[in-house]
Amino acid sequence: MKKLLISAGAVTALALSTPAFALNPNQANATATVNIVSPLSLTKNSDMNFGTIVGPFASDTDYELQTDGTLASCATTCAGTPSAATFTVTGTANQAVKFTYQSSVNLAGPSGNLSVDLTTDHDADPTLDGSGSATYALGGTLTVLSGTTDGLYTGNFDVTVDYQ
Repeated sequence: MKKLLISAGAVTALALSTPAFALNPNQANATATVNIVSPLSLTKNSDMNFGTIVGPFASDTDYELQTDGTLASCATTCAGTPSAATFTVTGTANQAVKFTYQSSVNLAGPSGNLSVDLTTDHDADPTLDGSGSATYALGGTLTVLSGTTDGLYTGNFDVTVDYQ
């Protein structure tokens, strides 16, 4: 009887010390990743140039410079060689990039400032090709105000590019 009680006590102690088995463990699996890319390099190929626009200007007039360098809305006489601002970006092949720039630029000249809206005509953000290169063109809409005087009007703007 003594052996039976000792055996029963040992079985009870063993049962109390054994953890209960969960039917569904609370466990999840996650993956860690990283995409290593080369630094981007941005080079300006050409400046934005609306060419020569002949006045006089009786009312405010808009001139749209398209990404292919065409001055699309020249209601008066236009001359010279207009060109969109173009850039080349290089980095890691097949990666998407995003160009950023201000929405407008002021061109200072003899009768004050003229404004170019940079949001009106631009290429879509590119993906770098298999060699890690892409080009980007930026045009815009120049508003020439009534009474604008003759002269050269210029202004600068910054363009940046980052991986998406």
